[in-house]
Amino acid sequence: MNDSMNGLRGLLMLIVFIVGMGLVIVGQKHIGAPGLGLMLLGLAMLIGLLWFYNRKYK
Repeated sequence: MNDSMNGLRGLLMLIVFIVGMGLVIVGQKHIGAPGLGLMLLGLAMLIGLLWFYNRKYK
């Protein structure tokens, strides 16, 4: 049970990483406030992912 939860958590983290990177890349192609908003949302997702990963190593 614990092994499947770790695998599911890893898969979810991978999906969040890919979506966050995709938002940053797509946001760079748009000029103006919408592009900036996409990049900030992607950055927030990546920072949240780093926080989630590092919280067990406190």
